[in-house]
Amino acid sequence: MHENNRIHKKAARYATAYNQLLNMIQDGLYPEGSKFPTEPILAQQLGISRSTLRQALRLLIEDGVLEARRGVGNFVRKTLNLDNVGIERMGNPFYSSCLDSIDKVDIDVEVDLSSEHTKRVFNRNIPVILAVYRYYKENGVVRGSCFSHVATDFDQLKSIDLNDQGAVLEYLETKIYEDARSSMVEIKLVRSTDNIKEAIAGATSEYYQMIAERLTDVNGNIIAYSKYYIPFERAVFKVFRNN
Repeated sequence: MHENNRIHKKAARYATAYNQLLNMIQDGLYPEGSKFPTEPILAQQLGISRSTLRQALRLLIEDGVLEARRGVGNFVRKTLNLDNVGIERMGNPFYSSCLDSIDKVDIDVEVDLSSEHTKRVFNRNIPVILAVYRYYKENGVVRGSCFSHVATDFDQLKSIDLNDQGAVLEYLETKIYEDARSSMVEIKLVRSTDNIKEAIAGATSEYYQMIAERLTDVNGNIIAYSKYYIPFERAVFKVFRNN
């Protein structure tokens, strides 16, 4: 009985701390995007132990209120627009899965000849394939990358000037989802490789969330196959379901 009382009291302490910290955020004391105070400062402000504070902070991170940045500290998460998130919706999965606020995307476009690999990817022989690299940046820093193989044998792509990288980027980021009939997404946790390190310069993550996406047209033909890479600690996946 006494042991159960101690457990309940301990739980009550960090639950109280959780609510106090949440109220600080909701009252605007720490606005969205701001850095949260250090543990010693918060523990002193709330009059609690560091261990109790850490439990409350962990819950705030789990609930998506705070985000922990390794070696930097805790930050108040920016409110996500629920109309724009959820990997169940047709659209570029990177933006609904990466915690960072992407403000620029760089692109490299290459023209490749068909290979055994692309024959297997598209399940047909396409003489010319587009190989497209995308680099997602925030304040000039690459936060994630994508490599795509794009088929060139469907009519919608013929209206795009393939020498215009901006036009290719716009098409792959948005318009291709209007032309696609369906999308299949597969998510895997993968180890860092030299290719990933080269694409996401400066990243130190050991693991990455890879989002493999296949887009198909109305005839069931695969028109694009992409692999998006997001550092493990910067990735989040949400699915909205209704009755």
